[in-house]
Amino acid sequence: MIQSCIDYCELKAFRLTEIELESLKELKTPKGVVLKVSTQNLDTEIIIVNKSANEVDFKVVLDKVLLIISDKMYSDNGDSLAACVVREATKKNITLSIAESLTGGMLCSSIVDVAGSSKVLNEGFVTYSNEAKVRRLHVKLKTLEDKGAVSEETAREMVNGLLENKDISLAISTTGCAGPGSDEKNTPVGTAYIGYGDRNDIKVVKVDIDGDRTTIRKTVTNLALYIALIFIRNK
Repeated sequence: MIQSCIDYCELKAFRLTEIELESLKELKTPKGVVLKVSTQNLDTEIIIVNKSANEVDFKVVLDKVLLIISDKMYSDNGDSLAACVVREATKKNITLSIAESLTGGMLCSSIVDVAGSSKVLNEGFVTYSNEAKVRRLHVKLKTLEDKGAVSEETAREMVNGLLENKDISLAISTTGCAGPGSDEKNTPVGTAYIGYGDRNDIKVVKVDIDGDRTTIRKTVTNLALYIALIFIRNK
């Protein structure tokens, strides 16, 4: 698709560094080619518009952009992270189950926003309290007492609980501290864990995010979507 892009191109990239973002924003373009870069919650949109330049000048700008974003590009047609997850999971017949604490339903909602998500999303839980994590996901009470709700161990056990459903092939969990205050374990605000995996392997990613409560939750949602997308594409 990107090879035939001669007048308009909308690319999406995730978790670009500050240097990469500055390189994009400072990229000089020939007259008649417009480059727009916007970033929110680690998700970057790059739009290249050919208004009055020739095809060669447009292609030069596109090539320079692609060189900067490299393998961090996840969409070459403007599709969102959630749309890419739904499309790729549908192709590979992968079904998802999601357990959210920190994100409070944002992750499920972003997937449901995409047409065709019913082929992919099996179920979603918002297990916000410790009691819900124990009752619905069978997280061990001892884990919550010893390690806390915001921990690698809890994120892993949340995934394990989801995988008890034999109808799913990918489980994802989110737990963290969105602030404004810390939790009973004095977890730093912005600390979050994203668990993911299948019956062969479960992994947990820890992240530390700056920002207010909404920024933290939206960023973790995007991170979870990106992690799911990479997992699915590597299957």
